[in-house]
Amino acid sequence: MGENSEIIEIKPELTALFNDYYAFRNQLMDAIAKKPIKIVLDLGKIPVMNSISISSLVWFCKNAKLEGIEIDIREIHPDLMKTFEVLKIDEYFQRI
Repeated sequence: MGENSEIIEIKPELTALFNDYYAFRNQLMDAIAKKPIKIVLDLGKIPVMNSISISSLVWFCKNAKLEGIEIDIREIHPDLMKTFEVLKIDEYFQRI
């Protein structure tokens, strides 16, 4: 595997998350497959996520870390952060 200095930025749209449940997961999987050094995920426009999107996000963080890809989650919407806190996964995202 060669050195890749690429940084990928993902800014999902709320309507896309709910109109196509697997589009977000596919977007995350595609980003990992490109093997960048860093993936920036901006969740500032996402006040809610369904269970498929949340599980995809956890899967993404775990697999990116296994691939040695740095994850930078930015701008987590305050309402979404409350959901993460209720599910007790907020600490998981703060550790990446």
